[in-house]
Amino acid sequence: MKKSIYIIALSLISLVGCAQQNNNVQDGNAETSASATEDPKTIKRVSKAEFKSYLESHDNVQLVDVRTPGEFAGGGIEGAVNIDFNSATFEQDIQTLDKNGPVLIYCRSGGRSSKALKIFEANGFTNVLELEGGFINW
Repeated sequence: MKKSIYIIALSLISLVGCAQQNNNVQDGNAETSASATEDPKTIKRVSKAEFKSYLESHDNVQLVDVRTPGEFAGGGIEGAVNIDFNSATFEQDIQTLDKNGPVLIYCRSGGRSSKALKIFEANGFTNVLELEGGFINW
C-alpha cells in the first residue's frame, strides 16, 4: 500500500514538472511574451513585469486607466488616459482608440479591467494587455 502511494506521488510530481516545463517553453520569458503581443490578435491578462516591459519597449501604446475619474485624479501610471469602466458611455468612449494598435489597460485591483478586457475584445480590439492585480500591483 505504501509503495503504491509512493509511486502515485512520484508520478504526480513528474507530471507537474513536465507541465511546468511545457508552460515555460510556451510562455517564454517576459521579453519573448511581450513581442508575442504583436501577433494579429492578443487579448490577455499579463504580469506586472510583462506589462511594464511592453510599456517601456513600445512607443505607440495606448495606456488606459479604467478607474473612476476620482481614482484617476489620485494618481496612476504616467501617460495613461482615463476611460471610466463604470460610465454609461464606456463602450462608446473606447471607440476613440485605435482598435489595431496596442492597448494596455488597468484598474485598481484587476476586477474592472478584467471585465473591460472582454468588452475590448467584443468591440473588435486585437491587441489588448490587462495588468494583473491592477494599479495596487504596480
